Amino acid sequence: MKFRRRASISGALAVAASLTFGARAGAQDSTSARNAPPFELHGFIQVYYRDGDPTIKDGFRLRKADIKFSGDVSPRLKWRVTFDASKALTINKTTSEISDSLALSDAAIDQRTRMLQDAALTYTVNRSLSLDAGQQIVPLSLEGTIPTSSVETIERTMFIVERSRATGLGDIRDIGVSANGRALTVVEYHVGVFNETGEGAGTIDANDQKSVMGRVVIHPTFLPNLQFGGSGGFEGGPTKQRRERSAGELQYRDTHLTLRTEAMSARDGDLRRFGWYGMSAVRPTSRMQFVARFDNWDRDLSGENSSFNGVERQIVVGGSYLLDASSKIAVNVIRQTFPNISTPRSGTILLAAFQAIW
Repeated sequence: MKFRRRASISGALAVAASLTFGARAGAQDSTSARNAPPFELHGFIQVYYRDGDPTIKDGFRLRKADIKFSGDVSPRLKWRVTFDASKALTINKTTSEISDSLALSDAAIDQRTRMLQDAALTYTVNRSLSLDAGQQIVPLSLEGTIPTSSVETIERTMFIVERSRATGLGDIRDIGVSANGRALTVVEYHVGVFNETGEGAGTIDANDQKSVMGRVVIHPTFLPNLQFGGSGGFEGGPTKQRRERSAGELQYRDTHLTLRTEAMSARDGDLRRFGWYGMSAVRPTSRMQFVARFDNWDRDLSGENSSFNGVERQIVVGGSYLLDASSKIAVNVIRQTFPNISTPRSGTILLAAFQAIW
């Protein structure tokens, strides 16, 4: 009997100890959960159908599948990491000549095609200045800094979208440090030092030179819906490495109307490019928007022999409708021409898109 009683007492003590430990552990877990830094999760998906483009087969495309994580490290320090799950890895191939044939000598993943988009820290110094460090969108062009979900047309202007020669001229990322903020209440500024001018995202710097890029915008107090300014960039070095960017922008935007125009000039080694566009968007209701844009793009100022280097023009008309606060459908018709060359690539393109943001 004494043995059984001692055993039962020992068991009771063991159960009580385990319950006490479990309660403390649970309390610690809940306390840790309450004290853990909060973070936010946002996303954006855009799917569209393309028809009539002589350069691309008709079909559906998952154009964007962004996932963004962000949060606070401290009252002044924030972090963000963004992925684009729609991206497909591209392999850069190097060939060499052996006897009378070509052979593959090297293959490497193009780091710019990785899913990682933004990965940066933001430190707020005061109301007029914040510092960003990491991979981020470079401050080049107005439309290039507008989120994809807010762009009035399904695709951005050609000098941003077309990347067959060198790199795009907006909506591009690189690794570096930038300062952003406002001065004198009317001057918005963004200036940074980056590894490259957008072609170095996800990689280490390929040379000793750094690129300096910046954008300055004036918001006049007498007409708060108007803004005008410019952006540019420079990277020195040998001729083939040299990069230059210069752009001007003008926009008027209110509840029912947006008028915007931009011009962009670029030099990449010996390659010189120039593009500009004018866009208007009318919103008769809070859910409906109609848009028209004229787009002119010369991807190579030194030649006019084919669609590879000739001037391209697009006239875009379309509309969009907000199904609710987070989803939208849009239809754009694009008339694409090459006015200075004879090419079968001129045509009329239909784009129909569905997108959602959360």
